[in-house]
This record gives sequence, C-alpha cells and structure tokens, in this order.
Amino acid sequence: MEAADLLCDSLFRWMENRKKCAEELLELAQELENVHQGSTSTLAVTTAAGLTSAAFISIFTEGLALPLLAVAAGIVSIITGVVNEANSRSTFKKAIELIKEDKKVGTSIQKHLRDLKDRCGGAQLGDHADELECEVTSQLMCALARRDNTHVPLDFLRGFNRATFFRHMTPGGMDPAEASRFICRALNLVSSPETTSSLKVSAKEMVENIGCIGIKEPIKAGSRVPSAIGLGVCVYDLIVTCEELVKGNRVTEASELLRDSAREILEGRQKLKEQLDAMQEIIQKLFRMKNLIKDLGEYSLSLTENGQNIMAYIMGTCTDNEVVSWLRELTHQIEFVNLLRFSLERLSCILPDLSTPDGGHIDIVFVAHGSIVDQFMPAGGLVPTPNIIDTILYSPWNCKIDSNTAFGIAQGFIQVTDREFYNQKGVYYEPNPLPDRWNSMRRSLHNIPGILLSPVTPEEGAWAFFDWLWESRSMEIEDRVIIPYVVPQLLVNAFGAIPLYIFIFVTSFMLMIFNKTATVHLAACLDHAGSPLRPVEWRRQYAYTSDGTVMTVNMDDRNMNSMLFRALRSLFDSQKP
Repeated sequence: MEAADLLCDSLFRWMENRKKCAEELLELAQELENVHQGSTSTLAVTTAAGLTSAAFISIFTEGLALPLLAVAAGIVSIITGVVNEANSRSTFKKAIELIKEDKKVGTSIQKHLRDLKDRCGGAQLGDHADELECEVTSQLMCALARRDNTHVPLDFLRGFNRATFFRHMTPGGMDPAEASRFICRALNLVSSPETTSSLKVSAKEMVENIGCIGIKEPIKAGSRVPSAIGLGVCVYDLIVTCEELVKGNRVTEASELLRDSAREILEGRQKLKEQLDAMQEIIQKLFRMKNLIKDLGEYSLSLTENGQNIMAYIMGTCTDNEVVSWLRELTHQIEFVNLLRFSLERLSCILPDLSTPDGGHIDIVFVAHGSIVDQFMPAGGLVPTPNIIDTILYSPWNCKIDSNTAFGIAQGFIQVTDREFYNQKGVYYEPNPLPDRWNSMRRSLHNIPGILLSPVTPEEGAWAFFDWLWESRSMEIEDRVIIPYVVPQLLVNAFGAIPLYIFIFVTSFMLMIFNKTATVHLAACLDHAGSPLRPVEWRRQYAYTSDGTVMTVNMDDRNMNSMLFRALRSLFDSQKP
C-alpha cells in the first residue's frame, strides 16, 4: 500500500479507538466518584485514595507500580483483593488494550505522515511548506477516494486544491471570492463567506491536526486540560496524572480531569472526522463533475445546464488570466464546451477508459490552418499546467509549412537538419540566424505572438480525407495521436478561429481527467496573414522569414501514397508553386 493509504487507514483506526478511550475514561471517572462518595472517614478516604490509585496503576501499567502505591497507602491487604477483582473486570482489561492500541496507532500515524511527506518531496521543497501541504492533502484525498472506490485522478484533486485551499500559491484568474462562488456553484456547495473561509483553512488545519496525533503533550496535576488533548495527549500519561491526584486525596479533581479529557478527546476526534467528511464530500462532488465532462453529449450551439456547471468550475479553478479573460464571453464558453466534446471524442481512441485512469505520457499533434497576430503573450501560456510537458513549434515566425513538413511532424520523424526553405518563386534560402533546435515553449524566456487556429470545413477537399481517417481510426501511432481541427459537417457555426492557448488549455484539462501527461506538437502555418510585421520580436524569440516563405523537408517517396499524406497535401499544398 502507498503511504497515503496507510495513513488513511491509521486515521480511521485512531478515530474508532479514540471514541472507545473516551468511553472508558468516563467509566473510570464514575467509579472514582462512587468510591469517593462512599468514604465517610479519614481512613476511608485514605483507603479510597490508595485503592483507586493502585487500581489505576495496576490497570494502566499492568501492575508494575502496585507495591509502591500499596505501601504508600498502608493498605496492602485491602487493595490487593480489590485490585485483583478490578483486573478481572472486562472494563479494565479493555482499557489496557485500548491504551496500548492508542499509543501504537498514534506512532504509526506519525510514521506514515513522515513517509508521505518524504514521498511528496519534503526534503526538496524545504521552506515551501504550502507546496508540501498541498501535495500531502491531494495524496490523502486520493487515498480517501480509493478507500471509497471512487476514481478521481490525482491531477484533478491537485487542480482543485490549488484553486481553493492553496490558491495563494498560483495567483491569477478570477478574484478569489468570485472564484469560490463559481466553484461552489459548479459543485453544488453552499456558497457563503463562512463556507469560503472554511474551505480555505480546512485542508491546512487537517494536515496540522494529523501532525499532532501521537505527539505527547504534558498534563500536570491541577492544570486545565489542554485544548489539543483530543489529538496530542497520551492517554497513558493522563492516567498517571490522575494517579498523582488520587494519592493527594484530590479524587474529585482527578474525576473532573478524566471527564474533561474524555470530552476533549471526543471533540478532537469529531473535528478531524468533520474535516475528513468534508474532504470526502468534495471528492464525491469532483467525481460527479468528472462524469459530467465524460457525458457531455452532442455538440450544441447553446450552453446546457451541465455545460454551465462545467464552465463555472473551469473558470473558478483556472489561474491563467488569458484563458479566464477569453472565457468571459458567452460565445466563447459555447465554443469551449464544444472543444471539450471535440477533445474527448478525439482522445477517446487512445484513452479509452475514463473510469480507471492509469497515467502515462502521449504526444498530441494539432493540425489546422494557422496564423499569427501582433498581440504577444508569454510562451509559458502554451505550457499552462504540469501535465503539458512542452509545446513544440517547428517553423520560424511568419513562415508557412508544406505537406512534407506537416507529415514529418505528424509522424514524429522530422529532424531539424532536414528542413529547407523556399519562397513563392521556388528559390531556396535559409533564414539567418536560424536556431539548430525546434522552438520549445518550455524553454523560451521571451513572449510569442498569439497563434490562431482555424478549422478545416466541409467545403475543403482535405475535410473528406480527414473524415475518412477519423472514421477508420487511422491517425493514431501507439502513444501519438493526430488531431486535425475538422469541424462536424452540420456544425460549422459552432467552431471558429480559436487561440492555440485555448486548445492547449482544453487539452490539459482533459489530460487531468485522464491522469495523463502530453507533449503538444503544432502542424500549422505561422504567417502573419495581414497583421503588422514584428520582425524584432520574432527574431528575439526564435527566428522569422520574409513573406511567402515555406518550410519543407526531404521525405522518402514510399510515404507519399498514404491517406494521411494525401489529406495534408490537400490542406497545405493547394497554393504550392
């Protein structure tokens, strides 16, 4: 079992045992009071004190301290019989076992918590406590989900936790209060300032409370019961303290300490139970959200109720300002939900089972009409989440590609040393300077021009080729899936020119559901299509070419007859000289 599963099991054992401990403490308190109330003389009080203390120590130290206490009280003969009788009672035997179990479970919880923190990178994260607590919380929630046989991917839980409990770690997107309202609406949680505040602190408090379990906090005779007793005070030490009170004829005080301790134990247990219950409720809500996405249904020109809930969740949890700004418009929300349907449809061939995601890495190739605009954005916007390992662009800025290049990108065999460039007159040349690598968005330190992708429509010859390839499932190569932006025949109006960063954000969201990672590749032209020239910025980020330049690669003739190549030739070579 994983560390999180072991910790989860120990927590539930601890809560069950803690309840029984509290019940036993109340019984012992009652017995103390009964003995004390029956005492009518100094000798009787002394006898009661000696009897009770001896009984306590005999029970909770398995008789090791009995001789000392008996001599101190001067009532060896009286106590021995009573203690023997006490030890025969099931209440005291149960108490011994409960205290042993309490100590054992508390120790195991601390061990499993340390192991989990180590697994979550505790040593590497160092002072980044929030990062560590976020990952520990996500792992623990995933273990709770497994315990209930509820399949919620770990990345989905991480995304929720970063957007709620630990939102301060990833600033951006909506205002936190607005984001909380959207998330609560999407998951059907009660939305109020108190709820929002509770959501934010509950995960952090839960991890802190778990860290207190099994850690001893001293209890001194005559002192008030600490508020943390429900989590941190050792029951064994509590009994020893009561024994000291009884030896000093402070029987009533000992009884009150037992009752106060029992109450605090139950309160501490209840608080942790409520926090775990809240986590389990959120897990169930996220499970239903995952199923909403899985069962989106047919394409639509309007936003259904399920679509509205999905958009509320995505907008509330997204911390990318560009994405949130784009999604503010209703028409864009409709396009986004249709893109979710499109991605689910296209990825389902290689990721067939949403119910049992198994992790792993894939390569995704987007094929579309492309162009660039003069609005710039950080390159990191094309690597928005950890499950997008990288996004690779192949041509320089302001450069088109032909079918050879697109085919090499799609198949994954294109090499940087094989690229060539020609202009509209067929003259070959090479941009200067030209980097000896592809354009990695993960590695880029500079802003990039915005990239728009436009769909292939039924009026184009390439549409029929791609439609046949899709129907025959001929665009998957092991863990590489080719996704042409081809609109459904009767829903041309549902899709338009969409920024590449939206495509990638949709992809990252779907990968989160599938518990996968991916590298994204783009097979599209990157010419400026009439927008203002920005050669300085283009060159600073990577490289650029003059208007009308096309990138090509040499390719083996045996690939020319494939249906995919014919589709790409129809799409990219219609104006080839």
